Amino acid sequence: MPKSAETTATPVDAPVENTPLEKYLIFTAGESRYALPSAVISEVAALEKFFPLPLVPGYVRGIINRYSLPYALIDVCLFLSKDISDARKVIVLKEEIDKIALLIDDVTDIVDISAETLVDIETTEAAFAGPVRAFFEWKGSPVFCLDAGELVSRIKQDFEQGDA
Repeated sequence: MPKSAETTATPVDAPVENTPLEKYLIFTAGESRYALPSAVISEVAALEKFFPLPLVPGYVRGIINRYSLPYALIDVCLFLSKDISDARKVIVLKEEIDKIALLIDDVTDIVDISAETLVDIETTEAAFAGPVRAFFEWKGSPVFCLDAGELVSRIKQDFEQGDA
């Protein structure tokens, strides 16, 4: 069970006994570090080409082709912090999640994290409402954990509301 926001996170390097570990991919998008569980990631690739789409929310930069399948290209910076990115790498989510690729600056690390290390985030800030539920400390900086299901839900909600 995650700690409350009032407690401090256990450093990633500190061993937590008898707790299962989950692999997280840490990446940068703009000035922030984010993480996704590796279980939801299909691949990380260089962005070669994308095709812009009309009448979509601004953070949907277009579509990319991955093995003859179209994936929506989501600018993580624009989605979470309202800053457009010129990043050239993508994290492709597994097809079971949805056909989404996240535009990122770079992959920083892959780490094993226990549930006890995660600190819950309670915020009313619209950018973090939903997709960011927790964080952990890594090398002295916070890493915000994205919830892939909530991310997809928010994107679908924006499309349904016509936020183009």
